[in-house]
Amino acid sequence: MVLVDDEPLAVIAQQMRARSEEFIAELVDATTSQIRILVRDPRMVDLLQASITENIVAAIHHMEHEVPQNTVEAPTAAIVYARALAQRDVPLSALNRAYRIVHARFLDTAMCYAQNVVPARRVQTIIELVNRSARWVDRICDQVGSAYERERDSWVSNRSSLRQQWVAQLLSGGTVDVRRAEEALQYGLGAVHVAALLWTDTALPDCQALTLFSRARCQLASALGSAAEPLMVPVDEREVRVWFSLRAPGAIEPKALAAVSQAGALPIRVALGRGEDGVEGFRRSMAQAERAKAVALAGDHRVPRVVAYEWVMPLALMAGDLDALRDFVGCALGDLAVDDERNGWLRATLHEFLAHNRSFAATAEVMTLHRNTVQYRIAQAMRCCRASFDDADAMLNVQIALDACRWLGPAVLLPAGHHGAASGL
Repeated sequence: MVLVDDEPLAVIAQQMRARSEEFIAELVDATTSQIRILVRDPRMVDLLQASITENIVAAIHHMEHEVPQNTVEAPTAAIVYARALAQRDVPLSALNRAYRIVHARFLDTAMCYAQNVVPARRVQTIIELVNRSARWVDRICDQVGSAYERERDSWVSNRSSLRQQWVAQLLSGGTVDVRRAEEALQYGLGAVHVAALLWTDTALPDCQALTLFSRARCQLASALGSAAEPLMVPVDEREVRVWFSLRAPGAIEPKALAAVSQAGALPIRVALGRGEDGVEGFRRSMAQAERAKAVALAGDHRVPRVVAYEWVMPLALMAGDLDALRDFVGCALGDLAVDDERNGWLRATLHEFLAHNRSFAATAEVMTLHRNTVQYRIAQAMRCCRASFDDADAMLNVQIALDACRWLGPAVLLPAGHHGAASGL
């Protein structure tokens, strides 16, 4: 049959409208079979069908009666569907692909009818068909894309606020409905948790900071062997809290965690709690991470970019009161607590000596020094701190104080030239 109507596009539109019900069912089948992420539950399929239906009805009407481009409005069902996808974390690319599939099928069908146009008008009809449908779908995609992004921003913000509320309840120590908390957080609370605080060294744009936190979270999850998707909740634009769910409690491997920061060269610092079990462990591990962070901040650049609570446990319990810790270091080390180069050598040597079971030979090997040099430095160090190896309590204090100096440095040392300092090697 050859169309002789003065408006071929109007005739094509009428013919497509006559079989629109069958055509819409084909489009729904094609879209759901090719984009499986759109088929999550019956309600989403119903919303997809409603969106396709209203879009096809509107597209046929536009083909029949083209209206000014700036007055074309996306159908209500299309906007509702875009918002629903945003709320379910379905990527916008899936929605765009659905529109490409529908547009291609729409054009294919319309082209079949266009073949019946009288030859003299066929080419011009096809050109107008392609241009008119392209202008329409571009306008619709812009609108549904904007609706998706607005809903996504709002949904993420609201969900983040909701997560912060549940996390605050969990950390407060009060009674919490665990099932509802898990549902809101999308994170299981019955596992072994390692909590972490991640913060940036310097101020960064929000989007850049979020990207860095996400990368660090993924790297840490891999290093820790996290059994599920970590829970990340912002504290502010420069800091986030993260919980990792482990299969079983166990010590954190220092080398693995140190490699995380070194490999990525991220301007991120990390403080980790220990692996703790259940809801109480969720709280306890974060409290430990906060204490580890206090050590990291007090020690500044001396502390590695990744510090775990179990590595600095005694100091973490004392770092909340640096004045008291400084007094403790001064009492335990005496003149050895003075911050100068000579005492730095002596402290480092005594620390290695105690760490290697008071072996002069092992200390000399580790520090690449002559055994006699080690012996001399140990004698000088013990004279400065006025301690005896026979006094177990005093030596325990010395060892803790040396750890404090190693991690925190000037924050707990006495200024150079302090009265009573030992002089010259």
